[in-house]
Amino acid sequence: MARLDTNDLAIDYRDEGDGPVVLLLHGWPDDASTWDGVAAQLRAAGLRTIVPTLRGFGRTRFRHDDMPRTGNSAIHALDQIALMDALGIERFMVAGHDWGSNIAEALAVGWPDRVERIAMLSTPPRLGGMKTPPFWHAQRQWYHWFMATGRGAQAIRDDRRGFARTHWDNWSPPGWYDEATFERVAMAWDNPDWVDVTLHSYRSRWDEAAPDPRSAWLEDKVKATKTLALSAIYIQGEVDGVNPPAASEQVPAKFEGPFKYVLLSGVGHFPQREAPDDVAKLLVTHFGGDPAASDQTPQEGTSMARKIGLGIAVAAVAATLVMGGVAFAQGSRGGALTQEAQFDHQVTGVAVTADGRRFVNFPRWTDDAPISVAEVMKDGSLRPYPDARWNSWRNARANDLPVEQHFVCVQSIVPDHQGNLWVLDPGAPGNEKILPGAPKLVKINLATNRVTKTIAVPGDVALQGTYLNDIRFSPDGRLGYITDSGTRGAIIVVDLDSGESWRALDGHPSTQVDKTVTVTLDGKSLRRPDGRQPAFAADGIAISGDGQTLYYQALTGRTLYAIPTAQLRKNVGEADRARALKVVAQTHVADGLWMSKAGTLYLTSPTDYSIKRLNGTRVETVLTDRRLRWPDTFSEGPDGRLYVTASHIQDTSWFTPGAPPSIRTQLFSFAPAR
Repeated sequence: MARLDTNDLAIDYRDEGDGPVVLLLHGWPDDASTWDGVAAQLRAAGLRTIVPTLRGFGRTRFRHDDMPRTGNSAIHALDQIALMDALGIERFMVAGHDWGSNIAEALAVGWPDRVERIAMLSTPPRLGGMKTPPFWHAQRQWYHWFMATGRGAQAIRDDRRGFARTHWDNWSPPGWYDEATFERVAMAWDNPDWVDVTLHSYRSRWDEAAPDPRSAWLEDKVKATKTLALSAIYIQGEVDGVNPPAASEQVPAKFEGPFKYVLLSGVGHFPQREAPDDVAKLLVTHFGGDPAASDQTPQEGTSMARKIGLGIAVAAVAATLVMGGVAFAQGSRGGALTQEAQFDHQVTGVAVTADGRRFVNFPRWTDDAPISVAEVMKDGSLRPYPDARWNSWRNARANDLPVEQHFVCVQSIVPDHQGNLWVLDPGAPGNEKILPGAPKLVKINLATNRVTKTIAVPGDVALQGTYLNDIRFSPDGRLGYITDSGTRGAIIVVDLDSGESWRALDGHPSTQVDKTVTVTLDGKSLRRPDGRQPAFAADGIAISGDGQTLYYQALTGRTLYAIPTAQLRKNVGEADRARALKVVAQTHVADGLWMSKAGTLYLTSPTDYSIKRLNGTRVETVLTDRRLRWPDTFSEGPDGRLYVTASHIQDTSWFTPGAPPSIRTQLFSFAPAR
């Protein structure tokens, strides 16, 4: 077994094989060896298996003494995401037994863009919340209620093996295990945290204990989610002593996508141990076959497992992951990208200050985000910045609060070199009509956390249809350069001392949408329901270290331009500006640009989930990771590490009909390219 440190745990795990990744999660009272008879067959079929030991079991340990020994399903799911992130695995499939079944379900709910298919064994989904069981089922679950009492908890501490043996004896037919197997597995329950994690797991599911606070959002989301649409299989033992088939009658209704219900004759609660060959065949078919080919109906037995050529299926998967000349390695071990935080609303901008503080912003595009600008604290929580008042504006209160004194629709946040954070507010909720007086720059002193200046961008500069997108500053902090990605692109220059602003390259072809460019993802044109493509003019912007050259590009474009900043002064004519303009390189659809301290220009590449950099006049790939669903904006930490937001533009209701107003997004970081 290998060991890997995450923020919370030292996780014991086994990682074997090559090919599409299957995460195998054990249950209770059990250990990771429960998958031994199945995992080998999955690997023989061309799959890579990752089998972790859950928190509180075996050699997996908490890394900090003051961490709560929690065990609710959602916190286990967060553990597995941390493991996958550390291994550099973006997309994966998951099979879970007992506890692992509900962890798999939570993973599918929380990270639908990462979990491709799931298999649940022996424990039904909790989608929509757990109802109080009928008396006949509550009787079988007596141990749940026993653990909710102080005396019961003490009895388990006094004889954990005796408690576990009771379930092994009662949940499956007599003789299903031998003593050597039990004793070997029982060593996993000698973990010093096993009892505490166990007690919390069962108490929290019935609201006798609160879930781990870090996972409360996911517990709530599982309760709020009624059905799942991904390909799924539910494997049930016919003689399961704790969750018999009668307890699973509603399971098929929980899945809207391809689904199989399998009832194994003569098998109890531990099908992967009792019938490993049957389970392996089912999982090879499920994880290697075509999910749309599901033709199985409830109550069918093991004979229904169709043998689908896994080699063909794997080849098909690989083919779908090659786009635009970039090959995506599913389950890559590179680990170049680290998730720093996750958010419940759409993020665009990120700013990292000289002392390492991290800030993000949330525009009001498809939802009425409760925070516009936030500091990301060390524990991942968000603090409205600079205070709650500046963040109190809402779409529903648009006529009640002065737009000049509140954040309306913040698009970008950027620190200068003088100890300030600047907030760029286009003042156009939904990326639509500008609210009069709302477009502005807000200067916040990072030492005092107070707004020290507000610069309004007037209506003859922020024209109706303008969208203030991103900003860069001259090294002396006197000028700001803003891209206008709206209906008539331009570079807007702001004198930060006087507050005066003006438009440059207004309507010039270099700042406009390139109508020959089609934005495609996964081989398909990205379009709104009415057929419109993304049409964003001058968007990405970067400035050289000496402040003498400005770089920019239209998002819906593929040409990177540069202009001397001296040519953007107010008294320079447009013809002179046009003559000074240079084409730097032919690129790709790019959202964010960043000039690093080392002098390397980085570009995001949303259409192939990539970060790229400029090498001379050639663009080369730095990293590719399918978690980068629309890499948006860069910032750089004091150690040179680069941060990038994933704004999931393709997942919004603009381009995905039926998507919720609020979508989950992330902040990532990576080491600079060498």
